[in-house]
Amino acid sequence: MSNDDFAHNPITLLHIASELRKRGISPVEIFRRAGLSPARLLDGDRWIPRALCFALGQEVAAVSGDPFFASRIGKSFQLAEFGVWGQTIESAETVADAFSVAIKGVGLLHRGSSLQVLVSRDEAQLKFAYRGRLGADPRQHLMGTLAVLRKIALLANVPEAVGVHFSIPYSIGADCLEETHGERLTFGCDTDAIVVDRELLGMRLDVPAEPNGRGADEPPETAEQVGALIRKLLPYERANLPTVAAKLNVSKRTLQRRLRNWGFAFEEILDDTRRTEALKLVRSREHSAIEIAFLLGYSDAAHFTRAFRRWTGMSPREYSRAVTRSLS
Repeated sequence: MSNDDFAHNPITLLHIASELRKRGISPVEIFRRAGLSPARLLDGDRWIPRALCFALGQEVAAVSGDPFFASRIGKSFQLAEFGVWGQTIESAETVADAFSVAIKGVGLLHRGSSLQVLVSRDEAQLKFAYRGRLGADPRQHLMGTLAVLRKIALLANVPEAVGVHFSIPYSIGADCLEETHGERLTFGCDTDAIVVDRELLGMRLDVPAEPNGRGADEPPETAEQVGALIRKLLPYERANLPTVAAKLNVSKRTLQRRLRNWGFAFEEILDDTRRTEALKLVRSREHSAIEIAFLLGYSDAAHFTRAFRRWTGMSPREYSRAVTRSLS
């Protein structure tokens, strides 16, 4: 596997936008500054390159002024929100079984990461590591990942038996990580891992029969469905909130709430989806402006051209020429 193949499932980034919104920061602008289209989060078939995930983590930490921002993101996730990976973990009988499932299914979330269990006389470690050359600072992503992995060990409901090892050194303010990773923290370690008392491995999970929280009724598949429906409905000028909600068999209010939890308004997702598709179509040079306007659900080429100029500062023709010049 080459470095170009290292990528992450977009569902792992879903909560970033909502946390930014809570702080009064526009997630759309931050995502674009990091080089990532918000619409990509709703496309389960297009994984996010690892370098972009790292860049996004650095950008949100800088803009929010919170060097531990990603740790709060990781804590905000429910395991069930990670689809079959998290749901299968919660269905395991023991902590050891849950660790085993997490290891086997890590490829459902990350390409280019590994998990393994290391057992000694007194403790066990669920070790996380990146494969290949990183090419960027993974610190934010690492803190968020360890916050999520800690939730697996916490399913036994014995938090005092769970600790975290960080390879990153201790820094001023790192004490606040106790809020997201517990009190048993060790910095400057050889590995990044969730550390548990060995006897915890045999303990049965204590998972509520009917889980509460955001992940219980809002599966990550819904995010992919919203994005897919918008792209499908664009040419028919039906990519609107009522139509998408009806096709998902939910009310408009429910869909709005789900989008709000992801940090975006429907209109923002629609606009960014159009922008992403427009750039792709103009670069392909296979369609006229009128055809692209039709494919994106605009009533005429003039409306499309105005939108394109708002996105790029150029007309479609000017943008196409600029792309051609950059390739020559």
